[in-house]
Amino acid sequence: MRHRKTTRAALCALAAVGLLTPSATAQAAPAAARKASTAPGITWERCAGTDESDTVRCGAISLPLDWSRPGSPERTEVRVARLPAADPGRRVGTLFFNPGGPGDGEVGYLLDGRARQQYFPAALRERFDIVAVDPRGTGTNPPLHCRMPIDPAVSRFPADRAAAADLVRSNRRLGTACARAGGPLVEHLDTGTIARDMDAVRASLGERRISFLGISYGSMVAQSYAELFPGRVRAMVVDGVVDRALPWQRMAVLDAAAVEDGVSRFAQWSAGHPESALHGQDVSAFLPTLLRRADAGEIKDGERPARAEEIAQAVNSGLQMPAFYPMLATALRRTAETGSLAPLGPLTPAQNPEYPAYRSIVCQDVPVPAGAEAALPELARRVREAAPTLRGYSEFWDIASGCAGWPGQSRWTPHGWRVPADFPPVLLLSGAHDVATPPAFAESVRRALPGSRLLRWEGDGHTAWANSPATVDAAVGYLADLAVPPTAS
Repeated sequence: MRHRKTTRAALCALAAVGLLTPSATAQAAPAAARKASTAPGITWERCAGTDESDTVRCGAISLPLDWSRPGSPERTEVRVARLPAADPGRRVGTLFFNPGGPGDGEVGYLLDGRARQQYFPAALRERFDIVAVDPRGTGTNPPLHCRMPIDPAVSRFPADRAAAADLVRSNRRLGTACARAGGPLVEHLDTGTIARDMDAVRASLGERRISFLGISYGSMVAQSYAELFPGRVRAMVVDGVVDRALPWQRMAVLDAAAVEDGVSRFAQWSAGHPESALHGQDVSAFLPTLLRRADAGEIKDGERPARAEEIAQAVNSGLQMPAFYPMLATALRRTAETGSLAPLGPLTPAQNPEYPAYRSIVCQDVPVPAGAEAALPELARRVREAAPTLRGYSEFWDIASGCAGWPGQSRWTPHGWRVPADFPPVLLLSGAHDVATPPAFAESVRRALPGSRLLRWEGDGHTAWANSPATVDAAVGYLADLAVPPTAS
């Protein structure tokens, strides 16, 4: 999973030092966006905003709004881009990908030259046609038009049934407002739908089989595609594995423990790096002190007292990449010195423009059933116990607490991968200190998915693609040559 809470300024700073994160990049509208039809083919044109020498091409395809009624006149437009293999003589085939999120597009990764080079190593660009399919409501597709302000007056950590009922009512209000603004599209954003959209693009390209790279939330899309179209997969790499067999409560507890480990790693980094704005301080004591100051009303968001959990949300976002650590340390120190949430604000959901799409999509894929409010107070106690420094906050707690009471029903029933025995080996990538998709997720998927191989990497942050170049090189070798890394188990 990937919260897209980083600002464009932060991304530009990272890009300047060669550390561009897989996140929202420049997303100019494709020139062919208005030329889609119900025909199976896609009209490819030069993408708006690219120069004459750029080989990437853009298009759009008209697809059923609801795949359970493919003959219905209700349609939606999905925009796509394709980068041809740079070395046609060594071309392997076509690579589809999903970079995570949810809420992030794909087309922007091919339109932005710097992002393209950093996200797709040369071996991929040389040997694959790389195809981007913007998930519905994201990227260059027509947006959801969902305005979903986070209500800071309602705690995401209810202490009792009454507080849990308040949270559920707040979630229901937000979801209802989002559905009203987003229209019929809001009901058709789940991974099964996204997988069917991708396969429609595959068919339009005339490709019999594809290779697939799924990162974080993209691992969820990968599972849906594998189950729906197992015979159409040549090779698959999944980085930052979500175990979709787990119930939402277990996901939240495991992720809380991973975040506590991530906080400890951040504290170790700060102690060992003089450039950290928190160098010389005991970070494991600094953070609880800052949260207590928020409890006392000493940290303000404008005139409003900020909640301690908002600070925890921001810290969790900053733990996604070690490259973010210097900015996180500086923001924390400035918040402590000024008593203002503003330095940390860009890392909170309230200031993330993709968060409405994130919540609208993820609540269709992580079932939090009706009546979940009864379990929330006890679950809040358990996650606090697992992660005392940030009081239990994690991305999967955000999902568990944010999707309780969300209108509409998830189509997903938790289960392990259901693929035939002859399905190609899936290469799973897992970091020892991943704060969003804990190693336990990948371990359990590895045990349950016959033929899969697990490549573990040491280090901090979420996903190898953002943090471990050596692991990425091994995964690229697998996609290109079907060579399983010798260190994969």
